[in-house]
Amino acid sequence: MIKLTDLDRFRAILQAPQNAHLNLPTNIAEWVDHQGSLTQKLLQVCGDLKVKISREEWVEISENPTACWLREVVLQCGNQNWVFAQTWIPKPTVENVAQSVLTLGDQPIGLWLFAQNPQRVDFQYGQDAETGLFYRHSHYLLHNYPLEIRELFLPDFTFKKD
Repeated sequence: MIKLTDLDRFRAILQAPQNAHLNLPTNIAEWVDHQGSLTQKLLQVCGDLKVKISREEWVEISENPTACWLREVVLQCGNQNWVFAQTWIPKPTVENVAQSVLTLGDQPIGLWLFAQNPQRVDFQYGQDAETGLFYRHSHYLLHNYPLEIRELFLPDFTFKKD
């Protein structure tokens, strides 16, 4: 069970990424630097992948003049918390090409997104200095509309080879 204080710490890590050039061990690089759908990759090693929603709501962001749909989830394999993920989707993206994200429920967003062949326009990854946890930030264009996915590999994740 993830506590509210854990979620706050995870959010803080994902809020201010450090653009790091890490020399990652192969087993970690295969996950952190993976260019395709993380959801698909997780499904290859976990037969019981679950999505636990921690937050879904419209939020205002000071850097962005428009509201964003924020979806936060924990991806679990069995009872282990593997990945904390945030999806940030600006209102025009939702209105024009992503209305169905509002009703995904406990379905992983990666399956929905990658079925539409998004264009990745920016990708960063790093390691949090305090916790040692690895994270990724991906910016996509979906039919020329932006969205962002942030992912944090949690302590239960073992970076298994697929």
